[in-house]
Amino acid sequence: MSIASVDNLIDRIQGGLPPQAMLVASRALQSLATPIVALLVSTATALGGDYMDAVSYCNVLFVGNLCAAAVVLTSFGPRKIYLDLRGLSPHLWLEVIAFASLAALLSSLIFAALETTSVTNVVLLARLGPVFYVIAGAVILGFAVRRDEWIGFALIGVGVTAISFFGGGLQVALGDLLIIASGVVYAAVTLLGKRLMPQTGLGPLMFVRNFLSAIVFYVVATVFFGPEHFAEAFYGPLWGIMLVYALVVIVAAQLLWYRAIDRLTPASVARWTLMTPALAVAFAFFINGERPSWLQLAALALITAGILVGSLGKRTPKGQSDSAEQSVAAA
Repeated sequence: MSIASVDNLIDRIQGGLPPQAMLVASRALQSLATPIVALLVSTATALGGDYMDAVSYCNVLFVGNLCAAAVVLTSFGPRKIYLDLRGLSPHLWLEVIAFASLAALLSSLIFAALETTSVTNVVLLARLGPVFYVIAGAVILGFAVRRDEWIGFALIGVGVTAISFFGGGLQVALGDLLIIASGVVYAAVTLLGKRLMPQTGLGPLMFVRNFLSAIVFYVVATVFFGPEHFAEAFYGPLWGIMLVYALVVIVAAQLLWYRAIDRLTPASVARWTLMTPALAVAFAFFINGERPSWLQLAALALITAGILVGSLGKRTPKGQSDSAEQSVAAA
């Protein structure tokens, strides 16, 4: 299958696959991201051979974003993306650059956290991101948040607190703090992306997010660590691995997600994404060999209950809390 055919293939799938199945598939693919990256880095010696530093978190982030940008560019068409981006105003370009920079920071925080905490902790603690998004949306954009949604957020908060506080022997690990901080960045990225999407379009925004994120990350890392930090980033097999990763885990997941939510109500999105945390924990077990502790399982139950309460509670009139509901669903 050529890279350029990804979008057309998903268009054909859309005609024969229920949007609920597309939604589940997108969440399953998205849940694979962190465990796969952790696996690649843990097997760096076998994958890199004589180039032992080729498969590092920094190289994977840099190369993965570039590969994702290449997939989006060939899928949507270079000319179309070029013309769309050419029409952006200077002020809008500044917002897009800020969006890409925050996206680079978000990925950096997650990858840095993986060096000091488990994949299971990362995927569970990341559930705070959508909660921060809804809170920020309520304060900044005036999202209406129902009482049952606040109850759901409280349950998620209790589950996350149990992992970060009690799981570390009453001390919060650095990796856990980084993931909690990433939740704040997630909220900013999501709010800015929501603002930019109608003005830029999906393809251009996905391309700029991945391409500029790679450039911003490369520049920042080079300033702090020197150009030799990426000396082995152009190890050939790494690019082949990351191209497949970007094609399946990043781009296909995003395309399936946006096509599914375009055809489903927020309530349906909420119901069909309830299993996302459980999927992520299961992938961490099967791919990384991480057996969840009783505390992590209890936290997973609380987080899932929080998503359930916040997503399936009493409906309000259409349009009043759609944004909040979709954010809980995305958790």
